[in-house]
Amino acid sequence: MHESHGVTVTAYGESGPRLLGPQVLSPLRMRRDGAQLIHGPANSLPLLLAGLPGVVTIHDLAIYEHPEWFPGDQWFATKVIVPRSVHRARMIICPSHATKAATMRLFGVEAARCRVIPHGVETEFALPASPSVRAEVQARYALPERYLLQVGTVQPRKNYITTLRALARIPTPERIPLIVVGGFGWNYDPVVDAVRNLDLTSSVRFVGYAGMPDLPALYQMAQALVFPSLHEGFGLPVLEAFAAGTPVIASNAGAIPEVAGDAALLAAPEDDEALADSLLRLVSDRELRDRQVAAGRARAALYSWSTSAAAHRAVYESIVSA
Repeated sequence: MHESHGVTVTAYGESGPRLLGPQVLSPLRMRRDGAQLIHGPANSLPLLLAGLPGVVTIHDLAIYEHPEWFPGDQWFATKVIVPRSVHRARMIICPSHATKAATMRLFGVEAARCRVIPHGVETEFALPASPSVRAEVQARYALPERYLLQVGTVQPRKNYITTLRALARIPTPERIPLIVVGGFGWNYDPVVDAVRNLDLTSSVRFVGYAGMPDLPALYQMAQALVFPSLHEGFGLPVLEAFAAGTPVIASNAGAIPEVAGDAALLAAPEDDEALADSLLRLVSDRELRDRQVAAGRARAALYSWSTSAAAHRAVYESIVSA
């Protein structure tokens, strides 16, 4: 339970049978406990709302327009849970205008029922990691002196293939190794195969998941964040890199341009030639790099979790008092 400025938020775990628990029993417990509304923070509301008004956060809807990027066993969520949640919610929270537009287009929702509330970024990313922390992280992940960083689960939507093709375009003497931070997700085999087929075995390392104790230093020591995602409902790694003072090269897909503004070098998601060119420019042009770092820090300063929390509180209060 968390209380802030008169709003008490209680998280309910998925107790009970797999479907009956979260979809029926938990809402009944909420009603019994005196809840005034239900907020589904991850694309869905329970099937039973128990007479309570609902708020749902829709993070992104890429699965509807590009199902080939996702596993094929999510029909119940995509055909039943998400549409039902969108249509029954009193208010739909979206982290970006891109996601709001997709919600309106795909579900016929009116603009008045959608509220854009961007995410924030943790302050830890902007605090310079101490030399000892940097040394510990460098040793833990066996990091080279200079490296590029890509953060995200290894899966089709994150578009690691384009990163690898761009890396292969760069002559070996000028190539900076790529460190991949993220676990292996669905359909990751083509990425692993591409590393071998493009002769990048000595230039790419998969280090797996990294938590908050290590992430700020991983960003801060990187030469650049590479983020050519095929679609994002927000693109939090872009904001984390900005806060950390790391220049960003990203795609112009989904909400990324909306979040990045003019603080990142953007290109079409599958344009590996443009990505390679941007990488070479960033590492060779100190003035460009400094300009991008400053723009990124300024951009990150526009996003805070306290602002996001206040906007959520305003949504709750408007619904409860209606």
